[in-house]
Amino acid sequence: MPAIGLWYPVYDRRLAWVGVSLETDTSIFVPQDFFDQMSSEALAVDGVDSKLFFVGADVLGACKQPLKLPFSPSRLVAVLSENFLSAEASMAVFRAWHGKNVRLAVTGLAVPAGLSRDMVAMHVFDAATVRDSPSEKALLDAGHSGAKLFVQGIGSMELFEWCAETGFNYFTFGGLDSPEYADQSKDASRLPLMHLLSLVAADADTATMEEVFKLDPKLAFELLRLVNSASLGARKEITSFSQAIMVLGRRQLQRWLQLLMFSLRKAGDDSPNILMQRAAERGRMMELLSQEGNEKADREQAFMVGVFSVLDILMKTPLAELLESVSLPQPVEQALLKREGRLGVLLDLICATEQRDFAGVQRLLSNLGIAPDILSRFQLDAIFWALKVAGSK
Repeated sequence: MPAIGLWYPVYDRRLAWVGVSLETDTSIFVPQDFFDQMSSEALAVDGVDSKLFFVGADVLGACKQPLKLPFSPSRLVAVLSENFLSAEASMAVFRAWHGKNVRLAVTGLAVPAGLSRDMVAMHVFDAATVRDSPSEKALLDAGHSGAKLFVQGIGSMELFEWCAETGFNYFTFGGLDSPEYADQSKDASRLPLMHLLSLVAADADTATMEEVFKLDPKLAFELLRLVNSASLGARKEITSFSQAIMVLGRRQLQRWLQLLMFSLRKAGDDSPNILMQRAAERGRMMELLSQEGNEKADREQAFMVGVFSVLDILMKTPLAELLESVSLPQPVEQALLKREGRLGVLLDLICATEQRDFAGVQRLLSNLGIAPDILSRFQLDAIFWALKVAGSK
């Protein structure tokens, strides 16, 4: 069974992007050149310069020793697992890493035998148990010692805010929690966008779409601002909404509307938009994966499935209820509501990667006929594309 490497963006308390985390199934053998291949792919993506690399010690331990890095050792955070620490040769290895300024991270607050507290640069926690594990005082004491606190797999902004207030420094997000619809006030501000998307999907005439823009000044302004930016080189004067739609093009209009739903913010809120990043990341991954494996799927429909798959969280309304107000292609609806068809299986795969379900990822890759290295490469592409779209790069 081939090793699978999954990538996750790492954020600080301000939700600024600070690094990437590479995670693997520790029960599967990792080949010697695995880290070289994965890090080379990451470094080839624009924007990763100067960022931190969080990598499991099991992966690094499989490399030739002494460890040769394609970047400064101070950018590497080696996460020491129990499996790695139980090996007899590990002590000499991680002392050598520490001597080369590699940052050592351990799970939990305890310092393993053979390590001094000053050698530990970071303590790592799982989001599923972080509230039950250490006391806030113990976390503060660890922070005062100079060590950073890192929590993996956060599923909600509420938990992120608790961790940030408690003293955690670094964060990754996992599968997003489903909202409790009964106690939520529904958000109707994006219904005009949903209506427009329905018109685009149905290939409605330009005049019909133009009327929607005329009735929504804010949406009309956003359209004109986008088109003026896009057509700057052509130096065209945009004199009507119909002309703006023609200049932009149906395909680009559809994508812009999908992502615009996630970019609408409250006045004064300029913080990074995690939900928009997740929507963009899913859309991009779905698009790329749709052309791989033993069967192809429509790229635009795949992108739409990825973006709309988090719409219920955004609008605090069940997805089935939201889709009643918009006419979408049948494969898109089947994928979103029933996880059926090729697009439904691809969405299952993406959700499994977010949840760090390595067994599920392996099974779904096999069913789809997609190699693990392709998934990892596309995941990197989607992460960095989404960060750029959301303005976090």
